[in-house]
Amino acid sequence: MPKEDLEEWKAGTACLVMNPIPFSYEGQEIPQTELHKDETVTVNGVRLRIVGITENPVCIGSGNFHNGVQVIVTDSLYDMLTGDDRFSEVCPTLEEDADAETFEKWLDEWCGENPGTYWLSYRQAYEQMAESFEQIRFLCWGQILFIGLIGILNIVNTVYVNIHTRIGEIGMQRAIGMSERSLYQTFLWEGVYYGLTASVLGAVLGYICTFLVGAAATDSLELMAFPVIPVLEAAAVSVAACLAATAIPLRAVGKMSIVDSIETVV
Repeated sequence: MPKEDLEEWKAGTACLVMNPIPFSYEGQEIPQTELHKDETVTVNGVRLRIVGITENPVCIGSGNFHNGVQVIVTDSLYDMLTGDDRFSEVCPTLEEDADAETFEKWLDEWCGENPGTYWLSYRQAYEQMAESFEQIRFLCWGQILFIGLIGILNIVNTVYVNIHTRIGEIGMQRAIGMSERSLYQTFLWEGVYYGLTASVLGAVLGYICTFLVGAAATDSLELMAFPVIPVLEAAAVSVAACLAATAIPLRAVGKMSIVDSIETVV
């Protein structure tokens, strides 16, 4: 809605309208009212300009809406047009041993006999929210594990390729006197370096992404606490994956003869 139309709607001199739902009977279209933007309607003696046409009704549940022209105005204008600024609400509380299902069934029947009334069960709402949160939690953990698995596989692949492409170099170092312990120390420290570097970059980029997602969700820029424990856990997993990916292929390379290592062409 343009800003001018929105201000006019807030001022109580304009309205939104939903036209009746079109329908036909035996192939013949039933005549219906069809209002358009910038036309005027009169409600209880007050002329209102139509600033927009909505496709969906504003109501509590689809069962409470009857097909027809719906005029949507502000709360203050509604009070003036109808002369009614009050509503009724009852908040029954059940005892722990009460039969909730029987009571809710009675509420359904009572609301059906009194048009315009509805009821809301906080017990059902809490159960539905708990189920939704559990599903969201499951999906989030699934995404975390999936992304984590991809990251670990990338680390393993990088370290493995690094060792596999340097078999000749390893053979030359062993030929000039490098001990097996020095060989392991060199490549294991490289694995630790890769793991720590990946952890630092991942932590910084992850925090930036979390900050941007939070800003988009709340429409405000707010710094959040840095997740130290999760970052340390992720760093430990990354370093462990690097060490494992280094030690396993390095052991196989260490068992090769020096001549075979030098003659290996990758």
